[in-house]
Amino acid sequence: ALMQVTSISGNTFSREMSVATELGQDMLEKLRTLQYTSSTTDPALTAVTHPTASDVTANLAPAADTTADCSVPNANNVIDERGLWTARATAIGTTAGPLLYRRKWNVTDNSPATNMKAIDVTVCWTEKGAASTTRSITITGVKVRS
Repeated sequence: ALMQVTSISGNTFSREMSVATELGQDMLEKLRTLQYTSSTTDPALTAVTHPTASDVTANLAPAADTTADCSVPNANNVIDERGLWTARATAIGTTAGPLLYRRKWNVTDNSPATNMKAIDVTVCWTEKGAASTTRSITITGVKVRS
């Protein structure tokens, strides 16, 4: 019986990690489609921590949330495991409803080389059934100026 509980717990964590990876990769791919030329740079690719108000306007985030700490509950920038935005979430870490994730991204100019932008997308979540355990993954990509 204990082995089954351990197995179920491991499977749950694996699923959460897979969803977080998918949500992070989805955001990275969206950002890679944005314009970055010698004359125009999309606001979502400016060298700051995102999302910002312009990202909300561009429909890249449900709300701007510049809180750097992923463990902060009730954050605005929340997406559920189905990829749907949620209103100001108060159920992070509870067993009710879909698991909630937060996505943020940071852009660094001229990294790893000139005319390139490094994009780090971080996805955070609180494990289901373990309200005090916050997890995160970071996916890194590059956008080259065209």
